[in-house]
Amino acid sequence: MMIQEWLDWAFQRHLNPLSWYIRPVFLVILAFYAYKRSWKGLLLTFILMMSSMVWFPAPDTINPQMQTVLEYEKMLLSDPVTALITLTLMMAFVVAIGTAFWKHSLKMGLIILNIALIGKVVLSVVLTGEDGWAPLGNTIFGLILVNGIGWLLMRRVKKKSLSA
Repeated sequence: MMIQEWLDWAFQRHLNPLSWYIRPVFLVILAFYAYKRSWKGLLLTFILMMSSMVWFPAPDTINPQMQTVLEYEKMLLSDPVTALITLTLMMAFVVAIGTAFWKHSLKMGLIILNIALIGKVVLSVVLTGEDGWAPLGNTIFGLILVNGIGWLLMRRVKKKSLSA
């Protein structure tokens, strides 16, 4: 299968909203394994996160805004130069998140996760205009999930330090 054919096949499945909503869950799992310093857990989670875009069937109806954002992403990944830039930026965030949690810095990890989640929407709006708001729902879900778990963990750590 040619690269473009594979991208078309994959992006049809990535138009399924479940594909977008599962990503923040993987970010939490990735942070957990980094915090536990588990290379196996990190590698497995990363592979699952990257493959999750094709887990779900192509939707029967497609959100036109979501399609515009994903068409732009597909265009970026189809050109070698912009693909390299896009993938390097994505990997830089994954490494930064992993490093922060590996070093047990909950605050820095949460800051980087928030920048990555909010940055995705900002970049989508900058690159695709009004259609770039399409990932807002899953971003809000991700922010609630990440910050809620982070808040609970920081409370737990603070409670432990007070009782010690």
